Amino acid sequence: MLRFVPGGFTLIAAVVCALATAGMVVAVFSPIRTIPASADWERGEA
Repeated sequence: MLRFVPGGFTLIAAVVCALATAGMVVAVFSPIRTIPASADWERGEA
């Protein structure tokens, strides 16, 4: 069913690459953003 048209394949590759890049960015930045947030939550509760 899937026909690998050059344009379609390029589009799929671009989407996969974008998702992988976004995943790496989230993986790098989520700990940085989560740690101060959890510290603020602990301060707020205490």
